Amino acid sequence: MFAIKLLSRLPLSVLYLIAEVLYLFAYYIVGYRKKVVVNNLRNSFPEKSDAELKVIEKEYYKRFTQYLVETLKGITISKEELLKHVKFVNVPDVQHHADAAQSIVVIASHQFNWEWALQVGCVVLPFPVDAVYKRLSNDKYDKLMLNARSRFGGKPIEKSRILRAIVKTKDRLRALGIVADQSPRAHAPKYWTTFLNKDTAFFLGPEQIAKIGQFPTYFFKVERQSRGKYTVELIKLSDPPYSKEGHQILDRYVEETEKLIKSDPAGYMWSHRRWKLKKPTITEV
Repeated sequence: MFAIKLLSRLPLSVLYLIAEVLYLFAYYIVGYRKKVVVNNLRNSFPEKSDAELKVIEKEYYKRFTQYLVETLKGITISKEELLKHVKFVNVPDVQHHADAAQSIVVIASHQFNWEWALQVGCVVLPFPVDAVYKRLSNDKYDKLMLNARSRFGGKPIEKSRILRAIVKTKDRLRALGIVADQSPRAHAPKYWTTFLNKDTAFFLGPEQIAKIGQFPTYFFKVERQSRGKYTVELIKLSDPPYSKEGHQILDRYVEETEKLIKSDPAGYMWSHRRWKLKKPTITEV
């Protein structure tokens, strides 16, 4: 862990040089999950030519390795430096929730760099961002990432404990951050819909949490302006009171996520096996 923290203290200019080396290694030498990336891109953009997809593919690996070193830098980066790299464009739009002591649910996607954006959210929003996370198998790395995500006031919540944690700390004012585009477990409750031209399963958790707490929901839109420079916009998805029926929140989330990916396809995490589940004959709701 000492070596990782030491690397994290290197200037970003040096870390981006390391990212270039990682890109060459990941793309040309080992072909890190290249079949997954190629298949995901081809299935998501059937209208694009092979040449167009190849450009996106290469740019994705560059963005992915930049994300890795940026996340590494997030372990030790100062608040002042981080604020130079990530700008929130509409903080006043959620101030009235804080003034009313009303927490919100913020639903993000795997658009680079969501880690930096979550950290800055804790600094600039009128409430801390308590991000839901999946525990890493390595305890030391898990602790390292937890420390990074909580450096500026957030209190990360392990996914399996989310409902218990919300009930236990129901009076805590916060933006509950959830990255909601992972593939659910095979036997977990899920919502099936069309996403990037394919039948896709989504966790019901974000929607259930919003309905249980009657929390307003926002999409966490992260856009890259240039290398290491991002803007974040909170886009309203839905307001309470919510009906027990329907999936308005998830439908709006899927709509905004698709729109964001199509505007900047190389900035999405294509190496995830997002579509490993197959839709059953009887639709799950």
